[in-house]
Amino acid sequence: MIKSHTIAKERWQFAVAGLTASAPLMAAVIRKKNFAGQGEQAAEQYLSDIELAVCAMNYVSEFAADSVRFVSQDDASFEAALQKLRDLGGIR
Repeated sequence: MIKSHTIAKERWQFAVAGLTASAPLMAAVIRKKNFAGQGEQAAEQYLSDIELAVCAMNYVSEFAADSVRFVSQDDASFEAALQKLRDLGGIR
């Protein structure tokens, strides 16, 4: 069975606050790990991606919280869909 639901404006705003607060911490970890010698560049790209996500989430919370719907399926439907993808060679 397929179900859908919306998320209240306040929940979107709470998620934005959490993402905004945690982004500098994650960027610091990325810089410190310095994967492939690209720590600074990767951290800046991460922060840029977070900025884009925060912008989109703020838009949704202000103008579209009632319009954005999340669709979920029960486990059996999800497993059936995964199997179809596997059969088509789309995933392993």
